[in-house]
Amino acid sequence: MKQQNRLLNDKGFFQITLVPFVLIAMIALLFLLPLSMTIFEPIDLIVRIILVFTIFTTVRGYLGPGVISIIVSGILIYFLVFKWWWVGALGWWGLTLLSLGFIGIIVWGSSKIIPQQH
Repeated sequence: MKQQNRLLNDKGFFQITLVPFVLIAMIALLFLLPLSMTIFEPIDLIVRIILVFTIFTTVRGYLGPGVISIIVSGILIYFLVFKWWWVGALGWWGLTLLSLGFIGIIVWGSSKIIPQQH
């Protein structure tokens, strides 16, 4: 009886830290998109279209409308969408998860482990 309850604390919760499991889940979630892009063709097409629009609007926002923004966008689209598609997909998916707050649980979990000085 004592051997089985070694994993549980006195409140009945597991005595494991949440952060390593959340990090593993986040890494698995990040690699889920490129894996699904290789398996399902419609997801590949949709993600590449989203990447093209995201890259173009980001570059146009930084450089303004003009020829140079079209040239820089074309170079980035060639490398991040067609040549190294998995880098572009991982970057976009990671930033999307970050902006939606999925990675906030890592910050919360690490604040519970690392002692804070007030």
